[in-house]
Amino acid sequence: MKKKYLLYSLFAALLSLSIASCKDSKNEPSHNTIYSTSPTSAQLTHFALKPNVKVLANLDSVHFVIDQEKGLVYNVDSLPKGTNVTKLLVSMQFGTSVNKAQFVVSDGEVIKEEKTIDYSDTSTDSIDFSGKVVLKVTSANGQNIVTYDVNVNVHNENPDTLLFPMTERRDLPAAGDSNYALGMVQFNDQFYSLVNNSNGRYVCTAPTPAGKWSTEKVELPFVPVEGSLTATTDAMYVLDENGNLYASQDAKTWTSTGAVWTSVLGAYGDRLLGLTRASGTLCTDEYPRRADFTPAKAPEGFPVEGYSQMMVVSNDWAVNPVAIMVGGTDEHGKLSNATWGYDGSIWAKMNSNVNNSMPAITGATLVSYCTYELNNVTQVATKKNSWLVMGGRLADGSFNRKTYTSRNLGITWTTAAKSLQLPDYMPAFSGALGFVCTETMSLKAPSRIAKPITEWEVPYLYIVGGNDVNGLLHNNVWKGTITRLTYRPLY
Repeated sequence: MKKKYLLYSLFAALLSLSIASCKDSKNEPSHNTIYSTSPTSAQLTHFALKPNVKVLANLDSVHFVIDQEKGLVYNVDSLPKGTNVTKLLVSMQFGTSVNKAQFVVSDGEVIKEEKTIDYSDTSTDSIDFSGKVVLKVTSANGQNIVTYDVNVNVHNENPDTLLFPMTERRDLPAAGDSNYALGMVQFNDQFYSLVNNSNGRYVCTAPTPAGKWSTEKVELPFVPVEGSLTATTDAMYVLDENGNLYASQDAKTWTSTGAVWTSVLGAYGDRLLGLTRASGTLCTDEYPRRADFTPAKAPEGFPVEGYSQMMVVSNDWAVNPVAIMVGGTDEHGKLSNATWGYDGSIWAKMNSNVNNSMPAITGATLVSYCTYELNNVTQVATKKNSWLVMGGRLADGSFNRKTYTSRNLGITWTTAAKSLQLPDYMPAFSGALGFVCTETMSLKAPSRIAKPITEWEVPYLYIVGGNDVNGLLHNNVWKGTITRLTYRPLY
């Protein structure tokens, strides 16, 4: 059974893991295939590329799958973009002695016309895998021939690039003029926007932030602070200009909760977390309050404005889900790069006494997403739960143009790989909203696969709005994802 920790213990445990070194797993799959040793057998049991450091380090460690039923040989994890596969030597094994094994090669960059190459353990003939390659194996008695289509897959692009195509950019709902204000949440499997512009106030709904919005003009009996709009599992909430907290199920009809707060922090399950003042003291609060709850003095350095969206995640280390948020300015006006965590009971600074590459920042966009870790030996990419920080403004007032990433709940932050940095054509922003929506992607089935996967789930990252250098809201909804997530799964 895995040991689980409360927040302070979790911080210590994850910190020790983040600075410890460990050996990479080979991620080698197990094989239970039983191969025939009959003289009539022509089964291929092992396929690999021979070492060639001029092509790629550890080329011989690249794992190949042999699909006996479909007659396919391929590497599941494609080789890096630009790998030269026109002159490769191979190593093969068979279930028993075979009469012969021949590669029929054609339509390649080097071997253009059809050519048959006989394979033997001492062969020095290289294979051009840039075109069509068929392996024909003849059994020892010469009576059976088994053929395999052999593919050495190479990426056409960096598969770990976080792309935000211009073609996927959309306008904000009910986009208006310079007086435009926006709040957006996901509630009951639908997105709600509370919008204000010179023409009035609107409630907009759509299945995704870039979907088709239904818009309805509304009259509210109070003046909401649109940016405070937050949704728990049970209701939507918003503050008015005087700090009064209201609740709603449809964003059209609102009921006063009786709570008065200075700001909303975020949602934790069915509870809303926020800040209030009791006898002049800044306190953390919740709504609805649990029976044994009383507002507690906020920790020293706790942000009062400019903090990111709060993200809640479950993991194998903590007893309860952990909410985190980053950056912001405390009540003394000090800007911070701190990560604050909440475990259902207490708030704590997650990255105390840890040096981070992320600078002090306000208005950052925080999202819980995924990145990939490439094993340079096997070329196997492993999916990792990650947190990304984008946008925001720095202490000197300039915009942050770097993306930062963490894999340990924000205890440490590093500058993300170049492939995860935002494109230059996306304008600098501060205070943008970030959402992740899982959507179904589909492709027509390739004819050579008997039972192909034609639909799979892709997590898309949405960046909504954000303020420009003049404090005006960008009329942008950006939709992006990591490239390899759009590739058809092979199994």
